[in-house]
Amino acid sequence: MTTAQATRLLDLLWERYAAEVPYARTFVQLSGGSFRNDHVALRSLARPGSGIAMFSRPFEKLGWKAAGAYTFPDAHLSAIYMSHPAGLPRVFISELKQEELSPRARELLAALPADPPAPDDVEALAAWFSAPPTPPDEAALLELEKESQYGAWLLAFGRKVNHFTGSVDDVEAWQKRMREAGVPMKADIEGAPGTSLRQTATHAAPLPVTLKGGGSRAWPYAYFEIAQRTPDFDGFLGPQARALFDMTKRGG
Repeated sequence: MTTAQATRLLDLLWERYAAEVPYARTFVQLSGGSFRNDHVALRSLARPGSGIAMFSRPFEKLGWKAAGAYTFPDAHLSAIYMSHPAGLPRVFISELKQEELSPRARELLAALPADPPAPDDVEALAAWFSAPPTPPDEAALLELEKESQYGAWLLAFGRKVNHFTGSVDDVEAWQKRMREAGVPMKADIEGAPGTSLRQTATHAAPLPVTLKGGGSRAWPYAYFEIAQRTPDFDGFLGPQARALFDMTKRGG
């Protein structure tokens, strides 16, 4: 597959994500209509035939290569990031290690439908990154959230994109600009001045989640991240990524 197809996939994923995350559209407007994307992030469940192994495969076919790995023991997460030889945005893929959770949490996660194989066609692949075909049970969402808010997010949103990231030269200035534009922002910046990577994010935009048995409730879906990195640093810093996972907590 060509670089043009890889770019097309990112464009399709962005169009859907930005339509549901108004803070991302605000950033683009403040940037003059376009922006440099540092990375796109996806979440998954570690289970046979899924997780990082499955999610990374279509990106490998489009030219991305695994470039780093991370673990987050307290959240029961693992992650990799992928880089592209043509300089396209990085892809950050994380997975929840359900074998480390309680038997009850694993039982609740079993309601998440199995992931079908990712299609090769770019248009179909973009549509594959979607919410689960069956609505979650509200009681299951609330119960699982107590042990793993990441797991509850998967029940609600499945394979949907978790966030895109604006690459900026001054993260503090952009944090201020976004706040002045009325966007709710993370209280602090991950990474001290001079660090090779500094990151912050908006709050997660809520989306209505259709529930099993009817009705819906709002749930924190996706945030827009802002990153400032030095030219010689390509990867991520574990403690920063860990803090940003929490931006999809309700009320966080």
